[in-house]
Amino acid sequence: MTETRHRSFYFLAILFRVAPFAFGLLRASRAGDYRMLWMAIASFAGAALVAFAARRHGRDSKEILAISVLVLAVATLLAGLTARFLGATAAAGIWAVALVFGLCWAISYWLAGISRGPQPQEP
Repeated sequence: MTETRHRSFYFLAILFRVAPFAFGLLRASRAGDYRMLWMAIASFAGAALVAFAARRHGRDSKEILAISVLVLAVATLLAGLTARFLGATAAAGIWAVALVFGLCWAISYWLAGISRGPQPQEP
């Protein structure tokens, strides 16, 4: 993979990382409702926890994909539970937003992982 392609993937990863916070801030500024921002923070915490726990893994594309799926599950669950905890009641809306946030974190992790290219295994 070329250097330009690596940078393009990493740039896209950054955009996906920013998206949940951008949506949360937009909702907070327009409607005065901070629940979506708290959902973004909770989903970030879940994604960061999984990424931190898997920092020694994720060297090849299969591991990166598997960790991305775990990031999706944890980030979505934490975002949805946060919304419920903060008093949101529309289940379909809660889980739709939580899933989008989880997808943003999972895609970001996957893009960042493939942007690094194959890494040598540590002994």
